Amino acid sequence: MKVTKSLLMLVAAAAMGLAWAEPSQAASACDVSVGFAWAPSGQRPLRAEAVSHGPRCDKAVVVVTVRGADGTPLWVDARVAQFVMPFAGVKSMKAMKAALGEWIRQDHQLKSTASLPTWPPGAAQPASGEFPFLPDEAVDRDYYEAARRARLPLFCYVQGMESMACVALKDGGMIKLGVQLFPG
Repeated sequence: MKVTKSLLMLVAAAAMGLAWAEPSQAASACDVSVGFAWAPSGQRPLRAEAVSHGPRCDKAVVVVTVRGADGTPLWVDARVAQFVMPFAGVKSMKAMKAALGEWIRQDHQLKSTASLPTWPPGAAQPASGEFPFLPDEAVDRDYYEAARRARLPLFCYVQGMESMACVALKDGGMIKLGVQLFPG
């Protein structure tokens, strides 16, 4: 058989195809999921879910989802796991499962918008403290203070290495109110 330039290109293309196919075959190496019923005070139970996906746990993407009682996604956020504090250094599926559970567990101080600091008139942001809360850029003072008065349920989760995102449940949907910074 005579080896031609086109035959070499065909073999090279096939080899590249196999090389590109290999990671997808290993993609299930860190497919982990956890979930639980989240029952904010006075509300029908919702479902909080967290999943990871990646060729290895230290190369995974993590996704948090909050679903309504009928299964409709109300909030979804995806992050690169290595840049989110609970997942830093996670290398095994067992450790990933534990980290996912920790990520969406609601055992922090902010249970409702009533827990948020006041935003004084004329101030650029809410009153700062040891753990400042920074409103989302789409949230102005009037909306923020109305949300505080309404005592809306909050779902909060770590979004990076030094902050926690907080989304409020309102009228069957969710809106990101802002982030609480950790002392650094």
